[in-house]
Amino acid sequence: MPAAVSWRFARSWHWCPAMGLVLVGTLALAAPQLGRSQPLQAEPTQEPVQLRCRMGNGPWRDCRMVVEQIGAAWSLQVGSERIEFAHDGRGQVRMQRGRAAWVPVQSRWGQDATLCWDGICAKGDIPLD
Repeated sequence: MPAAVSWRFARSWHWCPAMGLVLVGTLALAAPQLGRSQPLQAEPTQEPVQLRCRMGNGPWRDCRMVVEQIGAAWSLQVGSERIEFAHDGRGQVRMQRGRAAWVPVQSRWGQDATLCWDGICAKGDIPLD
């Protein structure tokens, strides 16, 4: 590299230290992501909540709810089955059971303080906010 080019480059950093800070800050934020082959998973916002769940007309049994993002993403672990839910912020909820495709579901409250999504119901201290 010719000396004039490297001096001009060095001088530009000298006269604009803010750009150096932007670059360093960007690299610092990106560094933990370098080398990752998987997309980042959201960390749960709370500890899993113990609930009682019912699948269809089956019996009530112990289950766990994990909230990834309050009001937007959560899952139920019922036995060995994991059921994911996502709310789009406009009133629409979708559900994914295992590796099946996401399907829209209707949420409704039951008379006994249960929350159901098309046949999958949960009751207990459901974290709503």
